[in-house]
Amino acid sequence: MEFSEKLRSLRKEKGLSQEKLAERLTVTRQSVSKWESGQAFPEIEKLIKISDLFGVSLDELIKDRKTRADPIEIEEIEEDDEEMDEYLIVGGFIIGIGIGLLTGNFLLGSVGGFIGLGLPYVIKGVKGRSKT
Repeated sequence: MEFSEKLRSLRKEKGLSQEKLAERLTVTRQSVSKWESGQAFPEIEKLIKISDLFGVSLDELIKDRKTRADPIEIEEIEEDDEEMDEYLIVGGFIIGIGIGLLTGNFLLGSVGGFIGLGLPYVIKGVKGRSKT
């Protein structure tokens, strides 16, 4: 059931007109009508008030219980991390060499390039320790 249908159903269960609900939420009756017809969606503050008024959780109010998002597979996350490592390596190396060229200091550029090469491994090590 979509939000618009849930709102209409909850409002009718409480015996409220669109006008009365609008008064309690400090909005116009037209706003409530648009929410119930699916033409608009309330702001988060109004969703919280609706949730409190009808005694339902935000999850229950907003989500369609019949459909669930598929969980992200761990392999997908690890693949994204590996791809990010490649970008960090290349980006860090380019930045390091760029610093060296801009400053005219070959040593500074080399150090920057090697820091860029090692940065992903440092980040991965920090992430690995924070998970345990």
